[in-house]
Amino acid sequence: MTDKKVTQREAATDGKKGIGNIIGKISRKGRLELEVDNLNSRITELELALKGAKNQLEKKEALARQAVADRQEAEVRLNQELVRTQTLSHELEAIRAQSQGKLEFRGIENLSPAAVQSYLSKLKSFHSPAGDLLTIYLPSGTRLSSFLPEKTLDLIEEETRSLLDRLDPETGMVFFYDLHRMISETIIPPFPLASSSWHLRDSFETVLLEESLNAGCRMLVLVLHAGESFIGFAPDARVFDTEEFIKSSVKEKHSKGGFSQRRFERLREEDIAHHMDKVFEVLDKMIEENSPIDYVILNGDTPLIRGAEKRLPLNIEVIEKPADIKVEKTGGEEILRTVLSSRRYLL
Repeated sequence: MTDKKVTQREAATDGKKGIGNIIGKISRKGRLELEVDNLNSRITELELALKGAKNQLEKKEALARQAVADRQEAEVRLNQELVRTQTLSHELEAIRAQSQGKLEFRGIENLSPAAVQSYLSKLKSFHSPAGDLLTIYLPSGTRLSSFLPEKTLDLIEEETRSLLDRLDPETGMVFFYDLHRMISETIIPPFPLASSSWHLRDSFETVLLEESLNAGCRMLVLVLHAGESFIGFAPDARVFDTEEFIKSSVKEKHSKGGFSQRRFERLREEDIAHHMDKVFEVLDKMIEENSPIDYVILNGDTPLIRGAEKRLPLNIEVIEKPADIKVEKTGGEEILRTVLSSRRYLL
């Protein structure tokens, strides 16, 4: 083969390679441009997403700022209402304190067991088709507002509620109230009420009180005075089965001052202590012989009552009666009638 032919062939081969290179470069450029377009599209999508996220964030920040502002405003209003409530509460308490000083019970009396039965018989004769006769049973330590619905509580006048709040007898109380105020009074029973309840009916609810009054309980009565005391046991709360009068010589109170008075008072205290030893001797024997005992009813001088309470068994319920019973002037039958009496308050 001649040199001329070889040269022509090489030139043809080089031409083909050059065209291939040109085509390859054009193809790579197209792919790069396509990738760039795709990237630009992705950038546009991300920019739109970022813009949307920024808008959402701005809205949430605005809502958060508004929520903070609303919360601050609500807290300010709440504090204002708290201050207003406290102010009104103080004013109400002041008004109540003033009114309580002026309010008085329309009447107070003690009802013997026979008298209270007659009283309840009359009370049961009241009937109202409107169903506006309210009866409330309140054990000791229970207030109207603690269990009575607000709607029912509002039916009772503020003055009447204030008078009721003054009373907190350890046996509780029963409140009879006509919404037209023809009847508004409270009975303090001799024995503790078991539970609280209220009844708005066409007649007063007296059954629970009658059951309490007629309950046959074993009771011990102590009337304690310096030098003269009484102890009696009634197995059915109707009549004493056993009764004891304890008398001792106790010096009268000394009115002079100085050393002689202090010495006299010491001797008087010794006399009282000796008298109480005699009382406790009889008391321990009576408890032992008549156990079990449901109630011990105490009456008399407060220091002596406190001393007796410490000597009594813990499983016996103690009731302190405020009645002023004079042992030297009263027999056992009258003492029992007094401690079994109910107290009536007219509101």
